[in-house]
Amino acid sequence: MNFRSYPGKTFVIESSKAIIRNEQLEEQRYKVGDVIPEGKNVGDVKTIPQRTEVNVLDVKTDPGRHTYVLASGNGADQVFGWTAATNLEGGFKNETAGLSPGVWQLEPLGRNKTCIDADALIRDGAPNFTSRGTTIPIRSFVAVTETSSDGRFVKCSQMTIAQNAMEVGEEIGWTKASNLGDGCSDLFFAPTWTDKKGPNACWREGEYIGPKLLVNIIGFGAEMEQITLDSVEAYLEMKDAAEQDNIQISINSAFRTFARQAQLRHLFDIGQGNNAARPGFSNHQHGQAFDLNTRHNVFDGSDKVYEWLKRNGPRFGFVRTVSRESWHWELLPAEAKALAAAGKFKLPHVNDA
Repeated sequence: MNFRSYPGKTFVIESSKAIIRNEQLEEQRYKVGDVIPEGKNVGDVKTIPQRTEVNVLDVKTDPGRHTYVLASGNGADQVFGWTAATNLEGGFKNETAGLSPGVWQLEPLGRNKTCIDADALIRDGAPNFTSRGTTIPIRSFVAVTETSSDGRFVKCSQMTIAQNAMEVGEEIGWTKASNLGDGCSDLFFAPTWTDKKGPNACWREGEYIGPKLLVNIIGFGAEMEQITLDSVEAYLEMKDAAEQDNIQISINSAFRTFARQAQLRHLFDIGQGNNAARPGFSNHQHGQAFDLNTRHNVFDGSDKVYEWLKRNGPRFGFVRTVSRESWHWELLPAEAKALAAAGKFKLPHVNDA
């Protein structure tokens, strides 16, 4: 998939106060010698005129996770500068802005993988997948050409990268899918990748369950959120389907790092924040939880977003899992399938009384 959805799109400046900023996100002002628009003077803050059509060349965030875009006019040679994503019509919601971490020899394309296990045995095919007694060298880049019916084993070929594209070479054989990481990168061997409290570490009910690749996505209020690579397709499909029904879905909160959860817990402990689970115990740390833009606990049928999710969420794999939190939905495909068959949308223990 395309992990940066904004290239090639045209956006419209909605705000009448779309301030232009430099690389450090400092406000820019007109100086002597600048071409100064009518009605502006030396010393005034530079702005992009309302209703201007712009392209987005790049995206960044400030320490508060507020999103800014590098806006240009017709072509990259007419660059305005950085401006807040909230100045764009629609607030830049649901645009994807790359992977986290962001350094790759070749980003995940679906078939390109890195061998991350020093004991990645090469095997024969079905039905027994018997070991041949040899292994795929760790750090090797491979191309997956076939997957077993249960998804546990994959057939691989040697792979090289030429001009940022895959070149598939000689067949290697079958190996366990768990021996391979998505995409081609040395990040799988970096200390931060295996750090149990690192930026990609996932936890469930106090147990570390390993790291996951994250996709940056702009949420409600143009705050940068992160969702796991394995949940992107389902979320975007649901979002697109909702738009067909004139319903706008966006993310208020998704994946949280261990450090972020610890910060939220600390604020709660000192009486300066909302209730927050201990780090390692939050539903937002296992990579399947989404707080969506429903009105909070409005169950009388007037919340159009919530009513749409009730009817449609399970067919995209999303179900409600937390009592008295209408906004909290999790990607649980197996549970969703069973609930959808029964005409339901939330797990049995969820109680909104």
